[in-house]
Amino acid sequence: MFMRFVAVLSLALSCGVGAASAQPYPGPAPTPVSLPTVSPDIRVDPVTRSAIDLGIQIIRAQQWKYANQASGDVTYFRRYEMQVRTGRDSYREVHLHQGTVINPRGASLQPGQRVEVGGDAQYDGSLNANVITIVGYSR
Repeated sequence: MFMRFVAVLSLALSCGVGAASAQPYPGPAPTPVSLPTVSPDIRVDPVTRSAIDLGIQIIRAQQWKYANQASGDVTYFRRYEMQVRTGRDSYREVHLHQGTVINPRGASLQPGQRVEVGGDAQYDGSLNANVITIVGYSR
């Protein structure tokens, strides 16, 4: 009887210690997009090489731009937290901070308004907003 008690107690404690020490998983990291490239071993004339490099730079600039902005309809707004519907079933969390500029100045955000948000992308897919512009706003 005592041996069973010790076995069950040690099992319970080991499971409890494992659960207490587990760190919350932050979610999967976004997978990088592999861009088409031409191997450096292949001889390409300089004009074609420049055109390929320019195309890659344009694609990377667009990726950066879209990672750091969002546009859509406000579905939720409360103090420093907001959610924007960016597509049919696509939502993006937006975090405001002291100093976030809301254009036009003096306007307040309401659910249903169309907005454009610019800021810094976070590892979890959310956006720290620096500038929020209300599209089609009239007083």
